[in-house]
Amino acid sequence: MTQIPFPCLPSLPEIAFRHLHGPEDAPAYVRLVEACREIDAIDPFSTLETIPTLEEMRASFAGYDPQNVLFALHDDEMIASIRLSWWTEADGTWLYLHLGRVVPQWRGRGLGTAMLRWAEERIRTLANEHPTHGKGAFGANASSTEKTATELLLNEGYRCVYINALMDFTDFRKLTEPRLPAKIERRSVRPDQLRLIWEAIAHFWAGTSWGTPVPSEEEYQEFLHQPDLDHTLWQVAWDQDQPVGMVLGRISKGWGYIDEVSVERTYRRQGIAQALILYALAALRERGVQRVRLHTDANNRHGARSLYEKIGFSVTKEFPRYRKSL
Repeated sequence: MTQIPFPCLPSLPEIAFRHLHGPEDAPAYVRLVEACREIDAIDPFSTLETIPTLEEMRASFAGYDPQNVLFALHDDEMIASIRLSWWTEADGTWLYLHLGRVVPQWRGRGLGTAMLRWAEERIRTLANEHPTHGKGAFGANASSTEKTATELLLNEGYRCVYINALMDFTDFRKLTEPRLPAKIERRSVRPDQLRLIWEAIAHFWAGTSWGTPVPSEEEYQEFLHQPDLDHTLWQVAWDQDQPVGMVLGRISKGWGYIDEVSVERTYRRQGIAQALILYALAALRERGVQRVRLHTDANNRHGARSLYEKIGFSVTKEFPRYRKSL
């Protein structure tokens, strides 16, 4: 097997490195993630991490540039991987995210470090081709249960810039009667209103949310084609013809999820978010859901975590986000 010619990769005769071949690599990659599941405490029902299916990975790998994915193999078994993606954030930063995994029995041998440094070298090449104007950053994720990944990132100069908290709700006895302000109405969402709602969400978060990507048609199409999208579970508050708040719920594999809670700035602190969440939880309960999940800023900068805890959600796991200057 051909060795990838980067000096940062270790010269280990028992390990071969190669780029992505295509969708046919999906089964080996899923096995790699499954091998990490217990030691990293990967939660398959999380909103922030997942155990991918073969179909999901085949579709994902079909869209990747092979040069932006690297695998390490031992006796043709995939033992490590790293892949790159990037986007431009609202403040003009080009964020280059690398996501890697090493199977437990191969950790502690420098393999993860080598692949991270390969990713950084590849990102520098990409950044030189992009109009970053000096605003580029490496990005990486490691949950609170991924101990070796966290240690590696900190050793390589990454710093935590944001922490997501995964929260659960299970006690539907705590639900209270929703109350919206006067003149604010909750209405069913029509299919022709989906773009209006998506644009409103982008407007509500502009300038307030960490790491927000620039809204684009591609972003809208991803939003529109989410596999579990069900606008009949969405709770939207309207002031006449304008959406002023929304809570977007869905059901996946029998679990309830709240993917979006947002309110237009001038309508905040009037109880709109709390009322819409209560409506959403009631709607999910009516569909037979017994557990609902969402994620939010762990540091409670905008008060969302306090609101969710007041309603009855509790934190189950944290997901720090790491960055390093290019």
